[in-house]
Amino acid sequence: MFRLLAGTEPELSSGNLQEPLSLRDELRFRRLGLHHHSPTDFLRSQWQSGPKSSIFLAYRWALGGFFGAGVVGCISEYYNHGNFFIFLTNWGFVLCGVTSIAGAILVTIYHYKPETWVPPSGWIKVYWACYWTNITLACLIAFAYWTAIYPKDRVLTNPTRVSDLYNIWTHLLPPIFFTIDNFLVAQPARLLHFVYPLAFLHTYGIFAILFYALGGRNLDGKHYIYPFLNFARPKIVLKTVTYLSIVLVSLSSLEYGVYRLRNFIARKLGKL
Repeated sequence: MFRLLAGTEPELSSGNLQEPLSLRDELRFRRLGLHHHSPTDFLRSQWQSGPKSSIFLAYRWALGGFFGAGVVGCISEYYNHGNFFIFLTNWGFVLCGVTSIAGAILVTIYHYKPETWVPPSGWIKVYWACYWTNITLACLIAFAYWTAIYPKDRVLTNPTRVSDLYNIWTHLLPPIFFTIDNFLVAQPARLLHFVYPLAFLHTYGIFAILFYALGGRNLDGKHYIYPFLNFARPKIVLKTVTYLSIVLVSLSSLEYGVYRLRNFIARKLGKL
């Protein structure tokens, strides 16, 4: 807490600009921001040899194409007069598509620009916030689904039931693929960046409140989206939101741990 209230400090004095911050320095208010001294770190792999890599570019488009196609197919198959967009899983899945395609576009621009080109900081800040929101939210959705929703969801009479293909595509593959991606990219992570997925989660909570207040109905004809977001039972909703928020912060910290592990291995292999 004292670190959070402390003033500014000099940037890394190490000759290695990719060296991660100490945990002490991570706990400062300024680390809530989205500034990074080397924007091109977001456009390359930690493991590529040169400044640009055709293999990484192809990988970026494979990931973007995979989730982009999944989003388009899922919307066309389960649009249900717009009901597709009331579920948190689908918000997260759309974010998977948007983030992965945006990453592919950014790497493509970088790949065909001169090596002296530096991407606009605004692009990188938006992408960084979306990336961290996406990876953390994907883990949260998978955790909540497989631990609390899965058994009832697979009942054949459930109107929200999707095919096994899309069930795996939306609830299982995003956290696996994006955690692997977190290990492949060269971009940094910040311990305090859980604020971005947390803001996204609470934005969805506001949407759920409005859905309830305006008389919206889910596919079962109920005035709520999920039973645990039934605002006629506010204590259950409060417990659910508190629990999910704690889990989300924990998952964000775990993904930050993946970043630290990546840097540790890269340092040992001389890839920083």
